[in-house]
Parts: sequence; C-alpha cells; structure tokens
Amino acid sequence: MNGLKLRFLYHCLRRDVSNFSLLKHRDYTGFLITMHQSGTHWLKHMLATAIARTYNLSPPRYSSANEIIGGIRDPFDHPGVPHVVCTHSIPHLLVGVPAVRRWIRFPRYVVLVRDIRATLVANYEKWKARYDCGFSEFLRGDVSGLRFNSDIWWCLRFCNAWGAIAARFPDETLVMKYEDLRRNALGGLGQINAFWALGLTRDSLIEGVAESTKEKMARKRDPVASDLAVVREDARDLSEWFAPQDAAFVHETCGRFLTHRFGYDYDA
Repeated sequence: MNGLKLRFLYHCLRRDVSNFSLLKHRDYTGFLITMHQSGTHWLKHMLATAIARTYNLSPPRYSSANEIIGGIRDPFDHPGVPHVVCTHSIPHLLVGVPAVRRWIRFPRYVVLVRDIRATLVANYEKWKARYDCGFSEFLRGDVSGLRFNSDIWWCLRFCNAWGAIAARFPDETLVMKYEDLRRNALGGLGQINAFWALGLTRDSLIEGVAESTKEKMARKRDPVASDLAVVREDARDLSEWFAPQDAAFVHETCGRFLTHRFGYDYDA
C-alpha cells in the first residue's frame, strides 16, 4: 500500500504542476468547477435559462447550454451579460498560494461535488461499453489516470485539491453538494446568484428550475454531442452496486487518501 500511496502522490504532483488552464483563464464573472457525473449539465441548464430570461437572450437550444455557459474555448458574444464558464479541471498548485492571489486576480469558484460512490456508478454506466470491464475492476481504477476518463483516483485528486482551495479561500469558493441541490434547487441557485452577483430575478430562477427537468432536457439533447445524454440505465439502489469487498475497498481507499470529504460518510 505504501507503494500505491507513492504512485498516487507522484501522479497528483505531476498533474498539479502541469495543468496551467486555471492560471491562464481567469477573466470571467464566475468559474463553475464540477466533478464528473455530478449534475453538471443540469446545473448549467438551470443557470443558463435564468441568465437568458434576465438578460433577454434566447433560451438554451440544447441541454448542454454551451452558448450561455460553455467551456473556456466556447465562443461568448453577449456584451453586458455575466460570463460564466465550466470545467472539470483540477487546479495548478499556484492557484492555492495566497501570495500569488495578492498579485493575480482569480474568479470566484463554485465547486459542485457529489458522493464519490454515486459519481463512479454513473460514470461506469455511461462509459461501460468503452471500458469493457466489470464494475469491481473499474472501481479499483488506474492510479496513472490513463485507462478511464474518470475513476476513484481522479475523484480523490479533485476533492483533495478543491477542498484545500475552499478551506484556504472560503470567501472566494462556494462548495455546492449535488444532493443538496436535488433537495432544494431553487435555494441552491439563489446561493450561486448571490455569490457571483449575477443579478438574476427570482422569476428567472424559478423558470430555470422548471425548464430543467430530466424530461425537458432529454428533448433538447445535442445531436452532435450525444454523449451528454443521461444514461443511468440501471435502476438499482447505489448500495446494491458494491459487493462487500468493493465497499471495503472504498472505505480503505478514502480513509488513506481522501483529505477533504465535504461531509460525505465513506465509512458507512
């Protein structure tokens, strides 16, 4: 296990000093940072719909809503409209250095997290044909990050890195839990609206929630980016995915490597 820990720490360090994206791209109203399979497109669509109503834009054409809240490379031609972008990126180490922030302005970050076990199940369901392996094998992941587009090791890196940022800069970082957003979407949007000072009206927030149901978003799937579709085909309860040895693996791995849990209980 010590060898595995060294491999994990080396991989984290190698990736964390080579990803300059968040250092280069900073001139935004807000940056939405999300875990894989954490409700990214749902939250984006709700916010984009609310922005469109408030600022008299056409509503999102597709469920991805990239024309209003896209990535750093997506065009944005809406003068006077808040410019919010979205990424799954894990920050460079310098993003968390207070001295750097005294000299460089960074946007405020909203970080969307979810129970790691749920993101892994959803990711496996989405990509299992490409992964071509059973769930238990996928669950063990690949520390090098080469085999899967996201696995438990990526989730650990994400939570540890953004948890450290949130702890160090609580006034510039808002952590939003997917489960809380599901329970109170309107309240969550209100928090984000206030945090980024988007100026969205309450009616626009209500419309954002109402227009972003799973059924309505399914009718707006991008025919080019079909992989954005929600593909959770297996309706089993989350607990039924994890055999005793798999649950033990999650418990042990999170116990050894996860430093920021965001309130999730991985011992259960």
